[in-house]
Amino acid sequence: MTTGSGSLVIVTVEDGDPEFTKAIEEQLSVVTGWWQAGPAPGEGFVQTVLRSPEERHDVERFLHTSGIREAAEDEALVVYITSHGAVGNSRRHFLLLPGTDTDRLLATGMPTNEVVVAALDSRARHVLVIVNACEAEGIDVELRALAGDLARGRTAGGTLNVVATTAARSPVMGREFAVILRMAFEWLQEAAGITRPHLSISEFVQALEQATERLNEQRDLSLAGPRPVLQAKLSAPAPTLPNPGYRPKRQVVTQARAEVAATPEELEYWLDRASGRASSDDPGWYFSGRQQLNLQLTRFLGGPAGVLIVTGTAASGKSAVLARAVTLSDSAFRASPRYAAAVSKTPADSVPDEGSIHVAVSARNRGPLSLIEAIGSQLGCEQDRSQPAADAVRQWQEGLRAFFTTGQEDTVTVVVDGLDESPDPAACIRDVLVPLTAYAGGPAGQDKISIPAQAAIPMQAVPPTAHRSLRLLLGVRSSRPGTPEAAGATGLRGLLQELRIAFPAAHVVRTDGEEVKADITAYVAALLAGAAWGTDDPLLVISAAESVAPHVGRSFLDARLAAEQLRRSETVALLSEPLWLSQLDRGTVGLFEEDLEQVTDEGLNREEALALLRATAFGLGRGIPWAQVWPAVAEGLLQARIDHADEKIRRLLGGRLAGYLTHDTEDDRVVYRPAHEQLGAMLRRWPQSPQDMRGQADGSG
Repeated sequence: MTTGSGSLVIVTVEDGDPEFTKAIEEQLSVVTGWWQAGPAPGEGFVQTVLRSPEERHDVERFLHTSGIREAAEDEALVVYITSHGAVGNSRRHFLLLPGTDTDRLLATGMPTNEVVVAALDSRARHVLVIVNACEAEGIDVELRALAGDLARGRTAGGTLNVVATTAARSPVMGREFAVILRMAFEWLQEAAGITRPHLSISEFVQALEQATERLNEQRDLSLAGPRPVLQAKLSAPAPTLPNPGYRPKRQVVTQARAEVAATPEELEYWLDRASGRASSDDPGWYFSGRQQLNLQLTRFLGGPAGVLIVTGTAASGKSAVLARAVTLSDSAFRASPRYAAAVSKTPADSVPDEGSIHVAVSARNRGPLSLIEAIGSQLGCEQDRSQPAADAVRQWQEGLRAFFTTGQEDTVTVVVDGLDESPDPAACIRDVLVPLTAYAGGPAGQDKISIPAQAAIPMQAVPPTAHRSLRLLLGVRSSRPGTPEAAGATGLRGLLQELRIAFPAAHVVRTDGEEVKADITAYVAALLAGAAWGTDDPLLVISAAESVAPHVGRSFLDARLAAEQLRRSETVALLSEPLWLSQLDRGTVGLFEEDLEQVTDEGLNREEALALLRATAFGLGRGIPWAQVWPAVAEGLLQARIDHADEKIRRLLGGRLAGYLTHDTEDDRVVYRPAHEQLGAMLRRWPQSPQDMRGQADGSG
């Protein structure tokens, strides 16, 4: 958790009471753990401590010898003060030392703000002072006046923050503040979900306030809790506030392709022997499965400009196929020693050329502006500011036109997945995808695109010759042709038809053809192989997969959920239970109900677990953050309070229902959502009659 370098200066004033001394020790244990020393010089916080000064001179000498006033500009300076204190008649706050005479505070007490301003008026651009003393809030009036003497530019490029832990006429918090700090630390480690290495002062104070509320509730107290008395740049991350929950994110692929590529967790799973690798020469199902589809995508990516539409019913593996192609084409992924062996053992004709995909984005929850901005920015384009400011889409269109009609002659590949998950897919086709192909001269020839009359394309945007041509690879859900669901559904079939009209020369590849049945059997076998669930006999594993596959149709989602239930059962007997097989026949709903009935074994209430899962289906953007948001939404759906909600979310994420969720990052927060849009639709409609859920798996939902 240590990031950068800084100084932690601690001033503790004891009163001879062993209990108070123990309370200080508990505080320092948390403080030095939060602002910890680094493993190497120049890392973490160098700790300097003044313990038990007897008189004012001891503190003044420490301020001089510790070098607080001369802290370097790039040094993150944190000062922690814990002591008894008092506010004089002049409204000035003093630390009470062993030699302090309360009738002579001016002469024998230590003015608290002298310690505070020693830090604030140092050269350090980032300063945090925490004052834990009786009536700590009493530093406020004098401090605000003193802050006026700081140099004008003092806060221009930095953060100066002072936090007081107690209100007027309140005693110093001893063990209580140690508990508050620890609870805040633990909450920030997980539930807060903040992904940055540093917190802002508002996030830090929020964590302290939340911890204070929990402590008050647990112990029937009425502590007011810490509050900032001086703060600057509330939302700015401060190097003085290391984030306990920060975990450096592994970057498998470069940023331009990260939205669609496989996650590190997915790749690690398939590299693990327990996920079905027969030997070290086996690259794993992720790299070697679905050979026919992967071969078609690889040929397209190595061929001329054009449009390829990858489509199929819900959960038939469209995104997984696209993610594999995007991941294997990425130069950073290919250069990683971690994945080199698996790539080298993957069938060569199913591995796209390195660098063959330039940009890969998801259309999930994106309208035309957000989508064209994502594509344009990742291609390195700039908005054409000469166009009307009110028409940002037009600005990006012109920027893309300039990109494709200037520069070197080459073929650019853009992948857009989840077009059906856009709130306005028709506008995305009209205002983004059609102009994109038009600016590139049209896929494999300008005469092979159809520009709708309402398309917002400037006349000069269709050039006689384009320097760059375009390969466009699209992922979109559609109903399976010839099914009753397809006959009754218009939206998804209509979207695919719109794409066919816009790109009449486009090739269409379906992920839900007859060959998917064999693919799902192989997928289930890979999930079961090597798992401690009742057999390690390869023939029995294949037999189990062949038993499951006919019951899950064309849904890889249902196949995965069924395999997970088998693995947890630790016995092959489940395959002989008619009730379980009938649950499989009901699709995602049946599997979900089976798992929901078992959550009591994990210490969860069925209705609360359902509410927590449903809450994630209503998140906008990339998902719903944990913090206070997830519990609040779940309580709203349940219409009842969920006690110890954070602990129950923790159990949910560590239990059998975790497979129904995935996580992402948005606005520097970890967010959670259903692992598939089909699950999201099911959870939003719950409770419902499940008879049509198999139809949803075939694309009507």
